[in-house]
Amino acid sequence: MKIKNSKVTLEDEARTTAGEDVRSGFLDWLFHFSVSDKEGELYSIGGSILSLAVEKLDVLSISYAKGKGSTQQLPNSIYKIGKYPGNAIERLLRKPGGTLKIQQEKDKVIVTCGEEYKVECFKDNTWHLMIDTLDGAYRADLYHKPHGFPLWYGREKPSFLTQHSVTYGYNWAGDVEGTIFVEGKEIAVQGLGIRERYVAVDSSAAELGGWEDWGWVSFNEIHCSLYDMRLGMKDFSIYDLETKKHYPEGDMKIVHEDWVFLRELEGFIPTKYHIQIEVEDGVYEVTAHVCNASTWGVTHKVPDNPVANLTFDKVEGHFKFKDGSVKELTGGRGVIAIRQWHAYPNILPRELYLDDVLEGEKFDTL
Repeated sequence: MKIKNSKVTLEDEARTTAGEDVRSGFLDWLFHFSVSDKEGELYSIGGSILSLAVEKLDVLSISYAKGKGSTQQLPNSIYKIGKYPGNAIERLLRKPGGTLKIQQEKDKVIVTCGEEYKVECFKDNTWHLMIDTLDGAYRADLYHKPHGFPLWYGREKPSFLTQHSVTYGYNWAGDVEGTIFVEGKEIAVQGLGIRERYVAVDSSAAELGGWEDWGWVSFNEIHCSLYDMRLGMKDFSIYDLETKKHYPEGDMKIVHEDWVFLRELEGFIPTKYHIQIEVEDGVYEVTAHVCNASTWGVTHKVPDNPVANLTFDKVEGHFKFKDGSVKELTGGRGVIAIRQWHAYPNILPRELYLDDVLEGEKFDTL
């Protein structure tokens, strides 16, 4: 989405209202990073503050995943299931409304929600995230440095994701570095990731049109964040770090392949993404493979509207310019959050849910 003034200010970081009557308003300061340690081990690190006005709750989500998984072909079946490590650490903390504090200073905004979650938003657009489960299991001290401009949902004027979802805010891909502490062990990490600043009024998952992709797929040379409502809004922000060109408009197409059943989600997920975004100067093309998946959301359980985080390991891409020249891209990473508008019914084959092999009829009946 092209925004007249797309620069992020400290006022944007501290914004707390969408300017409309709040029916089911909420705020968030969210991040999801894909990073590696010096030995090349892959970590997927996430967290969010979700302040729910109507419910009078401030909800913290903290997650950390390590490693890669695979898919398994079920015997005597056309189906595959995902065998992924999922989250190694996940915490969901509900705090009374008002726990969230926003302190505005001259050169930064400080956001806290209890002792577990602190974000310093600096004037140069760097975020410093300090996350702590307080039980010694996990702690993170990370810096997120974006380049160029974000994918804006709306700024001076709101963005309407659906008729019932009025939004202001952005998501922004960028460089990540810092330290995580797992059971007291200090691990230096580096990679890429996305952060989100979000203010919304109401939402309706049923209006998503059956499927939503939200996240980022970026490289050392080009950073990209994207949002694809299958039957609705499609938006992205591409920034070329070498040419300093920003591409907020164009045509995006996402193809999902190699579907597997994820038992934790009670639904199917794609394990291969083909992303093609045509912009003013050429085409950004990416192929990405899922190596880990976990349920995600306010509950970390199978919801009525299934949501999962998909982490990529093998990410390949290039930018093909209109003059025929091609820029090969390196260091690809990405995380995509998917949302479906309803859970699958229980008429699916039993082997998708259980490892035991049954004889005879394999379908449960309604």
